Amino acid sequence: MKYPIHVLVWILSSALLLAAQESAVKTPALDRQERLAAVRFEPCEVPGTGPNKKEKALCGRYEVFEDRIKKAGRRISLKIVVFPASGPNKEPDPLFYIAGGPGSSATEDAPYIAANLASIRERRDLVFLDQRGTGESNQLFCEFFDRSDLQSYLGHWNPLDQVGKCRKELEAKADLRLYGTELAMDDLDDVRSAMGLKKINLYGASYGTRAALTYIRRHGQNVRAAWLHGVAPPDQFMPRDFPQHTERALNGVISECLADIACRNAFPNIEREAKSVLATLMKEPVEVEVKMPPNRDVPTRVKLSRDLAAEAVRYMLYHPGPSGRIPLVLHLAAEGNFRPLAEAAINYRQQIVATGATGLYISITCAEDLPGIKEGEGERNGVNTFLGDYRLRDQREGCELWPRAEVSKDYNAPLRSNVPVLIVTGQWDPVTPPLYGDRTAKGFPNSLHVVVPSGGHGLGALIGLDCVSKLTSTFIEKGTVKDLDATCVKNIRREGFLLRFPEPKPGQ
Repeated sequence: MKYPIHVLVWILSSALLLAAQESAVKTPALDRQERLAAVRFEPCEVPGTGPNKKEKALCGRYEVFEDRIKKAGRRISLKIVVFPASGPNKEPDPLFYIAGGPGSSATEDAPYIAANLASIRERRDLVFLDQRGTGESNQLFCEFFDRSDLQSYLGHWNPLDQVGKCRKELEAKADLRLYGTELAMDDLDDVRSAMGLKKINLYGASYGTRAALTYIRRHGQNVRAAWLHGVAPPDQFMPRDFPQHTERALNGVISECLADIACRNAFPNIEREAKSVLATLMKEPVEVEVKMPPNRDVPTRVKLSRDLAAEAVRYMLYHPGPSGRIPLVLHLAAEGNFRPLAEAAINYRQQIVATGATGLYISITCAEDLPGIKEGEGERNGVNTFLGDYRLRDQREGCELWPRAEVSKDYNAPLRSNVPVLIVTGQWDPVTPPLYGDRTAKGFPNSLHVVVPSGGHGLGALIGLDCVSKLTSTFIEKGTVKDLDATCVKNIRREGFLLRFPEPKPGQ
């Protein structure tokens, strides 16, 4: 992600503002008075990809009604950041990035995404809009864990007492039933129109793909092309199938270890050891001594349960780098050293579960996912799996305490569209496996689904990723999958597996 970035100050010309005011684009989401409003951008500096690093961009705001149906009451000020095209020959259709989560901030992701999309940025502006409820668009965040108590990170997915407290806090500034994906994508279309744009390109990753598909369903006439990474379709009903997808990914990584001479020699019994670790944890939690912030110098004893240990493994499977440590971590745990596994569990709770717009995550999943899971269905999926059904149990309990939004009747229905779509999926993705990419592609006759060998939910730490970068930039440049050559993907491979941890320094 640490690539040089061409930084140019770009200001909307009077012609563009006039186009926004006189736009002939028809959209039922906007009335005439709202169409007359234009997004006004000012040069700004945003945090960069490193400490004390800044990037020059354009920042703007656009207000929408929280209640889009009534068009009255509270308004939400949406934050927008634009990284201007770095080359002289700019195309009129920018790329809109839709963040994952749900709950991540697109504008906070912006510097990293812009760095990775440098080739696309040469000819297109990159637009980052904080979805309602995220970032600086009335963020719905609550603190669920005690930062001074490491054990607090090793319990319920969202502690129920904190969920109830969170609801009360957030209801002072938001109607929690009005922060779903459909409303957010109507917001995005308002912004598109207010920027004077007839066509846009979409890039969504993880939950961002669900949002992008929702946008295409509602405003597909305004989409030139869409790139979807790790498809999470609206009918996936997370976390129903997490146990099966995690099991598939774990078995895939272990099989790669056994096919790798060095890994197989280091961990010849890894399949049996993985089962041994699970059996040990299913009996009772294990006590582990860890050294982690806030006081790394003082050992802290915590109890690690089967649920949290399995969750740690699931998150390690998200990316090829951490997944390459799984055989070592499970081998050590089988020998009685659970410290690496416990520290991973705490770290992922701190870095993933406890971050982002936690309240938005609950609002969306409780309205769009949990209602689609039949009684007993998710529990059956967890039988005889490493992960089990704890996530479903925990999320169901949390949703009982949360107001639930209504969604459109066709929200979960299969989507058909002629929008050109490039789908990229990691082979061992534990949350959005290739089957979802295959299923989504069936509804898009102008689509291509590329499965990246050894990839997870992310693709970092794989050798040969220039192939994917060239593939995606070519797709966005041409706006079609026709004649798109994806044969180079077969040469992508894992760097290898970690066979031992470095010797700790004195005091660690």
